Amino acid sequence: MVEDFEQDDFDMLDQSAKRVLVVLSQFEKGLLVKVDLVHRKTGLMPEGLNDAVRHLSKSQLIDILETPKRMGPYEFYAVEINDFGREVLAKFG
Repeated sequence: MVEDFEQDDFDMLDQSAKRVLVVLSQFEKGLLVKVDLVHRKTGLMPEGLNDAVRHLSKSQLIDILETPKRMGPYEFYAVEINDFGREVLAKFG
């Protein structure tokens, strides 16, 4: 599947999305990372973090925990980088 993802696709990710992807890659596989920790590690404000997570999810690089629970101004509660996201980051990051 990573063969279908090209350098141009990676370059189209904004810097905030790349920062979130790198931070999530630092956690072990299968670990859900709560939004407050992603915020602390990236330094992104709510709007930028919401946009980055939405973009990464649409690109199928991360998975968002489906829950009605939210944390303050954030549109999600927890996320994790999936295998595809790790492969893309390893290849292009």
